[in-house]
This record gives sequence, structure tokens and C-alpha cells, in this order.
Amino acid sequence: MRLFKNLKDWVDFRSQINGSLYIGFVPTMGSLHKGHISLIKRSTKENRYTVVSIFINPTQFDNKNDLKKYPSNIKNDLKILESIGVEYVILPTEKEMYKNGYNYRISEHSYSLQMEGLSREGHFEGVLTVVMKLLNIVQPHRTYFGEKDYQQFELIESMCKSFFMNINIISCKTIREKDGLAFSSRNLLL
Repeated sequence: MRLFKNLKDWVDFRSQINGSLYIGFVPTMGSLHKGHISLIKRSTKENRYTVVSIFINPTQFDNKNDLKKYPSNIKNDLKILESIGVEYVILPTEKEMYKNGYNYRISEHSYSLQMEGLSREGHFEGVLTVVMKLLNIVQPHRTYFGEKDYQQFELIESMCKSFFMNINIISCKTIREKDGLAFSSRNLLL
């Protein structure tokens, strides 16, 4: 498994990968669980290479205390990723991801303002912006998201279509705990 902490190193490396070899991508905020693992395993089955990013995106948190409390265990995450055969991991810093601050953003002005968007001001703007950045950096053929965050999936899929991005956005079944609760990194806080 190869780890990229510097985005320029990844971009240089990515330019050397044969364009006909499929790359799958699973963006995460870390604290990996069975839900993430199911996405990653599907990617490793369907693609020649799998790339996973771990980045706790500050722009999607409307409450800074939630950001501070968000669970993180990079050492454990890397062990998991290596054990399931991930080839590449990208670990960008906030400074790298937002070199110009948060001056440039992707926003959607209809569906994102319904349901979850009603109570989380700016959340989807932060999600769409970071996903757009990650997709441009990784340049995958396929990207995997869980159905647990279905509104998010719909917005990302629509964004990619709206910007004519040649990326297949794949929805994957929600993996649940025995009691029916969807696996989530935030569950660690409960």
C-alpha cells in the first residue's frame, strides 16, 4: 500500500497510470467501519486499482464542536486498508485542500435545501466542494458511496452529470448493525 500525504506527489504519480486501467475511489473521513469496508471491497473487485482518501472536511461542519469531536484513528484506518488490499491512500491536509481558503465553492440551490439541508446550513456546499476537489485530484473511473447518505449521493451524482464529469458514481447498499442502525463513524460518539 502506498501512502500519499502530498497531493502533488499523487498527481504526478496518477499521470503515470495507464488510462485504460480502471481506478476505483472511496472518499472517507476516516474512522473506518464495516460500511466503508464494503465500499472498498466492491471497488477492489470492480477496478484494477483502488484509491481511498481520508480527510475530515471542516467545511461541511456547521458546528465547530462537531468537527473537534469527530472520531479519528489514522493508524487503525491504515491497518484496515492494508489488510483489505487497498493500493493507494491519500491523506491530504486542510491547508493543501483549501490553499485559497474556502473562496471557491460548489453549491446547489434546490435539492440541497430540502431534508437534511434544512437543518445543516452549508453542509452540502462543503460536501460538494470537497468531493469535486477529490474527484479532480484522483481522476477515478468509478467512485463509491453508501446509500446511508442518500441525499448526499443524489447531489454528488447530479453534480458530476451537471459538470460533464466522466465518472461513474456508484451507490452501494447500507451496511447495518445487528439492531438495524446504519454503521457510521459518528456512532462511535454515542
